[in-house]
Amino acid sequence: MLRLVIKSVVELFSKIFCFLTERRSEKARFKKLSHALKKAHISSADYKLKSLIDSHVGKSGFFLLEKNLDAFISRRNLINKAELTLDLQYYYFQGDTSGHLIAQSLVEAANRGVRVRLLLDDIDTLGADEPIVLLNAHPDIEIRIFNPFYFRGLLRYLEIFNIDRVGRRMHNKALIADNSQAIIGGRNIGDIYFSADPQTLFLDIDLLSVGPVVKHISNSFDEYWNSRWAIPVDDLYSRPGKAYAQSKIKSFLKRHMQDVRRADYSKALIDSQLHNELVSDLPLVWSDAKLFYDEPAKIEQGEHPLSRELKNDLHEVVDSASHSLTIVSPYFVPGQQGVEWFRSIIQKGVKVSVFTNSLAATDVTAVHSGYANYRYDLLAAGVKLYELKPTAYATERKKFKLLQPGSKTSLHAKTIIVDHEKVFIGSPNIDPRSSELNTEIGLLVDDKALAHQVMDMFAGITEARNSYRLILNENTQSKKKILWISEEEGQLKQYTSEPQVGIWRKFSVYVLRLLPMEELL
Repeated sequence: MLRLVIKSVVELFSKIFCFLTERRSEKARFKKLSHALKKAHISSADYKLKSLIDSHVGKSGFFLLEKNLDAFISRRNLINKAELTLDLQYYYFQGDTSGHLIAQSLVEAANRGVRVRLLLDDIDTLGADEPIVLLNAHPDIEIRIFNPFYFRGLLRYLEIFNIDRVGRRMHNKALIADNSQAIIGGRNIGDIYFSADPQTLFLDIDLLSVGPVVKHISNSFDEYWNSRWAIPVDDLYSRPGKAYAQSKIKSFLKRHMQDVRRADYSKALIDSQLHNELVSDLPLVWSDAKLFYDEPAKIEQGEHPLSRELKNDLHEVVDSASHSLTIVSPYFVPGQQGVEWFRSIIQKGVKVSVFTNSLAATDVTAVHSGYANYRYDLLAAGVKLYELKPTAYATERKKFKLLQPGSKTSLHAKTIIVDHEKVFIGSPNIDPRSSELNTEIGLLVDDKALAHQVMDMFAGITEARNSYRLILNENTQSKKKILWISEEEGQLKQYTSEPQVGIWRKFSVYVLRLLPMEELL
């Protein structure tokens, strides 16, 4: 009886929230539409770029952003040099050191007349109501929230009853300047992505892009920006007066920028190789490329058939492998169907390697529990599995003064390399959430040189000092036993259970593996 009452209450609240959000979405249909520039605009600061693009007809140029500091510098350089438009689309935009630096640059761009459009998912906006409202009040900055919770503030937690909707998020990550230069990849805006967080060093990857492909990225942004699920901030909050907002923005940024200037991070940025570097001066790789992205309507809970889904494009890409397939994904939950597919292509002679996080390195234990269910079957099928150690790249990490003792390294890059000839870089993980619930975006570049750059970048992960190599334990009668092979102090060592984690975390994974939650991971 109690179960029926609870079920009825949940269904009632779900219907109420659906009704309220549907009304707001209908209102959003009448919002002002806006679009990217019709043509790419090359800023006066990067005048040499036009001749480079003209000399590579039909090709797009790419620069691999491997280092976290370079990834931040590149974003800030594009913002600082923009002359007409800036479009930013992010899952996370955090109010920390790097977030404040980016916000400052956006305000400065808007002050010189650049039109700034900022599209944020609502997953990380709790507590950021005031800065969002204030920035949106700038006459040249407009912010829209994608698939927002109906209530703002702490009341949003009431919408746990409507998880079928609010559990679907915009995971896209893109920054476009003047419709001529763009950055796409795995990084959001936040210290953890740019080597400014004292506890965690994320290993990630982005592509700085120029040329024809940027227009396609702008089109994808417009599609999301003008969709019914992108709600203007003015529809969520009351708009403050212009003078009040300007005063508050100025004092807010001044207060936070004083803290930033005192941080070691600001000094490290000056030492970055790309500090104030022009895009036209970078060693760009020129090649053909395709942009893959989900329709915004993907969050409609599967009610309507979609003409375009990134997972279908990715399936065609990986299915084209003839001799090798390398997958880098921090969250890797292939499902039984995925395991069978891996087994089938390995039987055809394709070598498959997968790089993901160890339990000690991951920041999402629940997802690791889903991955752990398939480890034995993946190894039995012939997949080479590598799990990143939390102590990876210990020597390299010493140069980041902000990292504290006991900090860890964690993998966040999402990339696929096919036959050492094609490389995909973007936002999706190989898990049910990216496939079925979130919207995603990424670039497929058909170029051997770039593919080898990415392979070289991740070659260090295969080293036993940085990752565990997983193999089946042939010396046990028990079923489903795995060994973790490691190098420690110059000696090879093997573990028979999850290394570098305590009993409690191992137990939590054991419990989570029993729960029917895989479709949410």
